[in-house]
Order: sequence, then C-alpha cells, then structure tokens
Amino acid sequence: MSKITFTLFTYNEEKRISYAIRNLIKYGEVIILDGGSTDKTKEISENLGAKFFTRPKSSVPYVETKDNFDFLLRITSTDWIYWGYTDNMLPKKLLEKLTEISKQDTIKIVYAPLYTYLWGNINNYVQKSGIPVLYHRDFISFDNARIHSMGDFKGTKSQELKLPSTEDYAVKHFSVYNMNKFVTGHLKYAETEAEEKFVKGKKFSFMRMLAAMIRYMWIYKRSLKNGSIGLIVIFHYAFFRLMTYAKLYEIEHGITLENIEEKYKIKKEDIMKDFN
Repeated sequence: MSKITFTLFTYNEEKRISYAIRNLIKYGEVIILDGGSTDKTKEISENLGAKFFTRPKSSVPYVETKDNFDFLLRITSTDWIYWGYTDNMLPKKLLEKLTEISKQDTIKIVYAPLYTYLWGNINNYVQKSGIPVLYHRDFISFDNARIHSMGDFKGTKSQELKLPSTEDYAVKHFSVYNMNKFVTGHLKYAETEAEEKFVKGKKFSFMRMLAAMIRYMWIYKRSLKNGSIGLIVIFHYAFFRLMTYAKLYEIEHGITLENIEEKYKIKKEDIMKDFN
C-alpha cells in the first residue's frame, strides 16, 4: 500500500484533470480539492479513481492556506503528501524516487526541479526553478501561509533532499496563459501580494520595483530561445512585478476610484465657476 497521498487543486479543470490523475494514480491515492467546478471535473476525477472533495472557502486567490492543509489532514491518513496542480506532470523516474523516499524515516521533505512551459511553446521551457514535491505531514506548516509559498518546513537541513536538476527528475509545468488570462489572473496575485507587503510594513520604492522587474526578466531569460513569443513572456512577467508595486503604492497612498472621483469633483467645480 502506498504511503503517499497526491493532492490536486482544481477549478473547472476538465481539459487537464485526466492527464494529472493518470500520471499519479498508480503511485498512491489521488485526492481532488476542488474550488466549486461547474464543468465535468468531478465526473472525470471519480471515473479515473480519484477521491473528490470541495475545499474550504477562502478569501484569498491561492490555495496554500492553513484551512486547506488542516482539511487535507482530516481526510487523509498517509504520512507523505504531494501538493500539486493539474498543469504539472511528473516523470516516471521522479515518481519512483518519491515512492522510495516514502519508505524511509530520515528525509522529511523532497525538492525537485520545475521546468515551466508558456504560451504553448513546447520546444523550450522558459524557466527552471525548484519546488517541494513531497513532504511528511508532521514536518510542514501553513500557519504563516502567503502567496506563492508551499508551506514552511519545520525540520532540519539534514532532513531535506534536493534532487538533481535534470530532465528525468523535473516536474513539467504546462502553464496555460494568453494575454487576457495572464493579466486577469496575475492582477489578483499582484493585489494580494501588495496587501501582504503593506501589512508587513514594506513601503513602495521605485528602485525596488525596477529591480524586481529586471529580476523577473532575468528569471525568464530562457524565453529568448523562443523568439518573439519569448520576448512577450518576459515583458508580461516584468509587468506582473510592476502591477504588484503599483498596487502597493496605491494602498500606501489610499488611492481608490472613489477618492479619485472626489478629487476630480473639486477640479470640475473649480472649472464650473466660470459658468456661474
């Protein structure tokens, strides 16, 4: 019996869910934590042998929350948890390695390389990073959950395993974006991240914003191998950082559509004095 529960977060994923489940189902139980899908996500998931649950409601646009983790702990009993998404595929060698690790007691978290593909180009991945792909349920915490995080590891360095950054260990991330979806989705991320920065007392800085934009252009520099679409990808991610810091500036200075209108009213009234 497998010691791994593979968790997939979904919302209207009927186009992608079958690949994700078929990729994982032979290596452990697959749990779907759904955000209220209205398509065939539930039907497809259950037909393929996954267990389907509706996850706790949340006020934030990301799933890395304590409520989701606590809910997952209540409905699972395995020591090991994979926390993932339907746009990721794991190679066989990686899954075999995770199965092997789940049978030992020394390592408590496993990090694997992540290769991201964007805008439908499958010839070259545009970013290489790393993510936790497997952790022991007693060694992870989401008490201080924040956007783009995967929880906080509670163990020691000696209990971590980082797999080689090679093709056969790399999670393949097939990120489905065009311009409309990117701007709409990342605007929510930018707003949430800006609010988190503000709460922590971080102030807007033009230089910090510029540095963040340049950093993301560097992170996605592999996109240049894809020609024109690569440049489009790079500038989209730079714009994402601009949105984040622009929103922080607005929060810091109390800029809303309502007070903008109020200020304009003052100027409009001043103009109307010439007509009285």
